[in-house]
Amino acid sequence: MTFTVGGVEFELSTADVVQRLDGVEPEAIRELYVEVKAVKFPIKQAFAHVTGMQKGAFTSHDAMRVFRKLSLRIGPDSATFGERLYTVIKSLNEFDKKEISSVLSGLLAETDRDRCFKGIYMRTKANIESLLSLRYAKDFQAIAMITRSLFELAVDLALIKRIPDAIAKVAAFSEIEKLRAAKMMIAYKTAHPTASVDTTVHALFIKNNAAQIDAERKRLWGANIKMKHWSGLNLRDRVVMLGEPFEEVYEVKYAQLSWYTHAAGLTGFGLKASSFEKLATTHHYLAVCLYKIVLRTIIDEYQFSKWDDKILNKMKQAEFLPFMDTDDEVKQLERELLG
Repeated sequence: MTFTVGGVEFELSTADVVQRLDGVEPEAIRELYVEVKAVKFPIKQAFAHVTGMQKGAFTSHDAMRVFRKLSLRIGPDSATFGERLYTVIKSLNEFDKKEISSVLSGLLAETDRDRCFKGIYMRTKANIESLLSLRYAKDFQAIAMITRSLFELAVDLALIKRIPDAIAKVAAFSEIEKLRAAKMMIAYKTAHPTASVDTTVHALFIKNNAAQIDAERKRLWGANIKMKHWSGLNLRDRVVMLGEPFEEVYEVKYAQLSWYTHAAGLTGFGLKASSFEKLATTHHYLAVCLYKIVLRTIIDEYQFSKWDDKILNKMKQAEFLPFMDTDDEVKQLERELLG
């Protein structure tokens, strides 16, 4: 088979792997291994040896992908599950690029509703791309931050159909936040006149837009409400309105995500190496669930099923594909889902 890893293209077969590792002494196994002729090798040692690549030029994910295609056993299952979840996110992202993003980018006549849905969708995509750049369990804190953001974006997208005047409120709230930030800058400059802060643009924005923004604020939310979110609700009330699966995520996982996002001091200090892997796995699993919710919402909003009645099965195929170990399993999955 022909593979490309780190921009390097090479050919490799199962027989090549067996031959090149014959007589090689396995190093100590810390996490992932590949089993070749009943001998277990650390996955990066084996991949570096059979390809000639330096260990820093590829990741465990790259090695797993190649060895799986060659029908070689990867273990242990507890470690590979986390690796597979990362690959699920990557697979869903490829499905997204091919089936969703390419279609949405062709929409020319955008309404305010389009801009709202596409804006949240694009922020989700940006978060997913960032998540895919975090390839190691040691990045668990950044992974938690992104997963927390994905949850809030998924909640926002689901709320649009539940909150009266949602589209107008999303747009107006953005302007309200701009006005609030401009006023903060002016207040700081007033209190610190010698500070090297230029507030010319901020003052102009306030002069030209404050009255209109305040009027829209009163029309949509009333005069006295304290604005913390466009819905007028705190996050707990938002998820209660939406119900499952959002309520469960909020009650069970959100506090943990916030802990690793906001807490200072010794957050995450002193954990065992295996704990980092478990945390990253937990957050990757949640990210998969949230990404699917966003994609499903977009598919429903733009009625993708009208011109592709297998679009949901394609997404399911992308989700399950990383758990297939052989070409036969891949073909069977395709037959079951796509016919």
